[in-house]
Amino acid sequence: MKHIGIAAVTAEGAAITYKYICSASEQVFGKHTHPEISIHGFSFSEHVNFGPERLKKWQDLLVRSINKLEATGAQLVICPSNTPHEVYEQVCEKINIPWLNIADEVAKVAEQKQYKKILLLGTQFTFNSAIYPNAFEHLAAEIVIPTDEEQVLVHSMIVDELVSGVVSENAKQAMQGLLSKYAQQGLDSVILGCTELPLIIDEALTHLAILDSTQILGDAAIKAATN
Repeated sequence: MKHIGIAAVTAEGAAITYKYICSASEQVFGKHTHPEISIHGFSFSEHVNFGPERLKKWQDLLVRSINKLEATGAQLVICPSNTPHEVYEQVCEKINIPWLNIADEVAKVAEQKQYKKILLLGTQFTFNSAIYPNAFEHLAAEIVIPTDEEQVLVHSMIVDELVSGVVSENAKQAMQGLLSKYAQQGLDSVILGCTELPLIIDEALTHLAILDSTQILGDAAIKAATN
């Protein structure tokens, strides 16, 4: 099995992904068995306090993180955070090991499931980027973006609560109402385009089919590590 590197941005996203890879691997390889995994993460404050050149700062952090992982022996890398994939192409030009693109992996599953009208949830950086539009451009599926007010609500839930592992009842009720609204409008699925969203959204909260980017990325990493 190949050595997986996890370029961590948030503690919660990295921890959820690490634990998922370890548990899901047991279903493939047997009890207690999973690929070798290394995790590297700079202080989250480095990503948050990005200064006037946000994309350049994120690119630099990811390249440095991935280079450190490669130095430990990692043969492929994942980043369990959707937002930094805005600099995916620029980073790939400067690293030596494959980086699995989280949005591309989500698009593959959406295509397999034949979902047609999909709600995207994530940070405002993700809403305003081409991360998911680019990944889905070849599919016969419509990506639906929440209203501006809803985007602010979801973003604040993520950065004020979920990245710190906090799930409040008010946030849960607000999220349930948002998901119910779009289910009633005929959408068939929702992309959890933030790796902390599984903390608050599960099958009990919505009738929409869930495209969990965290779990999908973990499955892709296991597959890539065993090919």
